[in-house]
Amino acid sequence: MLNILFPYVMQLHILQLEEYNPIRFLTWVLSNPFKRYYSVKKKLVWTFKAKFILYSALIYVIIFNLVLILLFKCVGIFIGIMLATQAYIFLLAGILTIKPYEILNRTRVKRDIGGKILSLKQKNLKIIGIAGSYGKTSVKEFLYGILKTKYKVLRTPESYNTLFGVAKVIDYELDDYYDFFICEMGAYKIGEIKEICEMVKPDHAILTGINEQHIDRFKKIENTIKAKFEILEYSDDNGFKVLIGTNTYVHNNYLKYADTAVLYGLEQSGFFVKNVESTKTGSKFTMMLNGNQFEATSKLIGNSNIENILAAATMATLLGVEPNLILQAISNLTPVSHRLEIKTWQNGLTVIDDAYSSNVTGFKAALDLLGTFSTLEKVIVTPGIVELGNKTQEIHNELGKLIDLTCDKVLLIGKNERTLAINEGISNKEKVVFINSLEELPKHLTNTNNSIALIENDLPDNY
Repeated sequence: MLNILFPYVMQLHILQLEEYNPIRFLTWVLSNPFKRYYSVKKKLVWTFKAKFILYSALIYVIIFNLVLILLFKCVGIFIGIMLATQAYIFLLAGILTIKPYEILNRTRVKRDIGGKILSLKQKNLKIIGIAGSYGKTSVKEFLYGILKTKYKVLRTPESYNTLFGVAKVIDYELDDYYDFFICEMGAYKIGEIKEICEMVKPDHAILTGINEQHIDRFKKIENTIKAKFEILEYSDDNGFKVLIGTNTYVHNNYLKYADTAVLYGLEQSGFFVKNVESTKTGSKFTMMLNGNQFEATSKLIGNSNIENILAAATMATLLGVEPNLILQAISNLTPVSHRLEIKTWQNGLTVIDDAYSSNVTGFKAALDLLGTFSTLEKVIVTPGIVELGNKTQEIHNELGKLIDLTCDKVLLIGKNERTLAINEGISNKEKVVFINSLEELPKHLTNTNNSIALIENDLPDNY
């Protein structure tokens, strides 16, 4: 009952999911003024910041109520309780309170970690930065799997790609034992990758691709391009710069780095794949590395996975890893969790789990993969893609048309701007069903043994 009247923990959780962005948090609160229940997919992490904001908020509640009681007596008690139910007011006050500390702490962390990096670089540590709108984590994991066949390698775990996340890994784990440190770098605005680069000083860089992912935060694609290209601008001029050559936004903006850039995915670059064959159990393909041809096999499926393997293999080749070690490592790579993972669900249903942080490029690639299973009933389950801003309607309408061409059944999670736009792009409405959650999938299938389902995206709790 108290959690319903005073939703401090729930709203703190939303605040954390919104990266402690006051404007985005307030927008959520105003859009969900009476929301008190939600399914917890990702638990609140009780970091120092989360605890500080909550305790500050509660202290402000007590102080505010004491002042109101002193001023208005019994009426003050009533007013104070009413205001205390508006948790977001006091949580926002907590954010303002911690801000000065964060500014000082950010400066200290960059100074201390930067100093450690310089010391380790003097002992021959090399750092590889990876940025892009999509594919960062997969490329990082694949590159780690290849490089460790020859070198001692540390990489940022999971999706640790913010300044403080990277700093934590360097502080606790990185030492002079390692030859390479692979650093994933994320960004929601211009300057964030630059800041990480200034701290870790990457010797080499990989740019995986750019699309409309998080355009709601970047506001326009030009900002996204500028933000992602910071990985090239602020990495060592003498290092390797590996870029995807088949991405329009990258290809149209890389000329400044043309002299040092290596474009993967293009025949003229000497780093590309061809003759790709995929089944439920894996893929085989011809891989060209620096103009030399090799036959590769992998447990992974889908063009996006093959593309990410190529990015990793390109950098590994430039760093001196022998082709036989690269091919052996590729054959042993396992899928990154929730990224085109083939799974068997209840009642024998085959599932392509692509639930992690969907983006336009990945969504289309997953549909292409689904379409290769021509003998099975093809089903998609999706809530759509978030943070596309004013492109939401247009992109989801286009995705609806592609879904219509590929899928026999379409299960759309929730009725909102995203799913309604997908539905609008589908001409055969009989194949569309709106559902409330992923758990409803099995009951909409007549023969699970003859079906394959693509799970495309799984929205966090703030959506």
